[in-house]
Amino acid sequence: MYEIETKVLNIDANKIANQLNSLGAEKVQDIKLVVDWFGPKGLTHNGDDPWFLRVRSYSDGKHEVTWKGISNHIGNSRQTKEINFTVSDPSEVHDLFKELNLEVYAHQEKFRTSWKYKDWRFDLDVYPQMPPFVEIEGNSESHVQEAIKFLGIESNKTFNKGERMLAQDEYGLNWFDMRF
Repeated sequence: MYEIETKVLNIDANKIANQLNSLGAEKVQDIKLVVDWFGPKGLTHNGDDPWFLRVRSYSDGKHEVTWKGISNHIGNSRQTKEINFTVSDPSEVHDLFKELNLEVYAHQEKFRTSWKYKDWRFDLDVYPQMPPFVEIEGNSESHVQEAIKFLGIESNKTFNKGERMLAQDEYGLNWFDMRF
């Protein structure tokens, strides 16, 4: 599966949440996430990795593993191949990855509220020490841009790279260890 998404920065989180709720968008989650990233030992993990593995734990008890390939940038969006599956015990996955000579190289915590509306997905993310942003996922670059205009946030800065680059390049934060 491929995802096409972009992040819209400097948003008013309450305004976006109220707008989506008033439209009747389906709220699909309102949770805290804890994410550990794994990769081959000895790499710098500076963004040049050919793939990423993450173990994501949700505050509602769900756990998933995601493999992500390299992203292609399409206008203001990015397209990334992902493989996701749920697991019952993330500690067993951590043990397996360590046996495969992989290491945990980053840890993040964030709060996420998500909605589905029409063919879009909206994820409102709040990381420690970072202003909130909304990530919009759609069927194509133009579809994502349509959602941005629909919400009236087309004058806001967009960002089509991952959270690591956002935290480091935009806000000067240590993405490798983001905890509340």
